[in-house]
Amino acid sequence: MQYLIFKALHVIFIVSWFAGIFFLGRMFIYHREALDKTQVEQDILIPLFSSAEKRIMFIIILPSMLITLGLGLSLMAASGAYREGWFHFKMVFVILFIGYNHYCVRIRKKLANKDLSLSSLKLRLLNEVPFLFLVAIVFTVFLRSFFSGLWAATVVVSIAVLLMIIAFLIRKKKLE
Repeated sequence: MQYLIFKALHVIFIVSWFAGIFFLGRMFIYHREALDKTQVEQDILIPLFSSAEKRIMFIIILPSMLITLGLGLSLMAASGAYREGWFHFKMVFVILFIGYNHYCVRIRKKLANKDLSLSSLKLRLLNEVPFLFLVAIVFTVFLRSFFSGLWAATVVVSIAVLLMIIAFLIRKKKLE
């Protein structure tokens, strides 16, 4: 019973973590677009977005990430998942996702200093990256075989390529 409670809490905090990352990405887009507004609008919007980004990072994302990882380690030890190939594949995605979170911290700091070179379109595309991690991790965990993990990676790469094609087409259309 305790294992199932930990498992349920693990899923709840995963959802919170991803929700925070998606919300933070949206704030980045708004913040970036505010940099192109008049000085009066910037004086109002930028402190608002900077404050929201900081709260999202430290009140939602960081605690959710730490609790998710703590519960995940407990579940890993209790179930012996560390001995299985699918788990190693999942851990690669989790480590990469933590790296993505770190990249978001860097973006937040650059935005706060008005030193970000990423466009609004690039931030929109970057905001889709957590979805790719979510797909890869969920397929790997629920199908629990190395080949299903490879399949998930194929899906992730396919979606990423599709998003790049869409971005290219949008950019091309805007230039016309």
